[in-house]
Amino acid sequence: MNFMKYTEPDFADYYALVSNSEVMKQITERAFPEQEAKEEFGIMLDYNLNNDTGFYRVSSNEGNGIAYAKLIPDEANPDRAEIGYMILPEHWGQGHGTSIAARLIIKAQAAGISELYAVIDPTNAASRQILLRQNFVSTWVGDYDGLPGEILELNLRAKC
Repeated sequence: MNFMKYTEPDFADYYALVSNSEVMKQITERAFPEQEAKEEFGIMLDYNLNNDTGFYRVSSNEGNGIAYAKLIPDEANPDRAEIGYMILPEHWGQGHGTSIAARLIIKAQAAGISELYAVIDPTNAASRQILLRQNFVSTWVGDYDGLPGEILELNLRAKC
């Protein structure tokens, strides 16, 4: 599995994820139309240009885009960062989520980040299991920006 920051030619791989209603069901509860995806992708590319952390295209060893990953520090507290991931359904259940989460933890440690959090849909048992295997702890469940949400956190100082 390869991790590279998204670049302009990667839009099709990003769009394959965010336009897939199965993928988006437990993220935004809706697929993105192409124009919205292009706007979000532009914001991601701008962020990637000027930061050590960012938005990553995850590809198979053959080079096919299979997932998205993000590591984005909080603006108010750069020692704290959000991780997230989306995986194409045909690659679910193959250990990619666990590998992506582990890779994001390593990237966070290298960037000097001391605390990670992930926001998931509370009904997403697979994501919860991936994060719990990485020693994340559930700290909150409730309404998150109008959608059901659960926050899981990991203190990287405690993990070291």
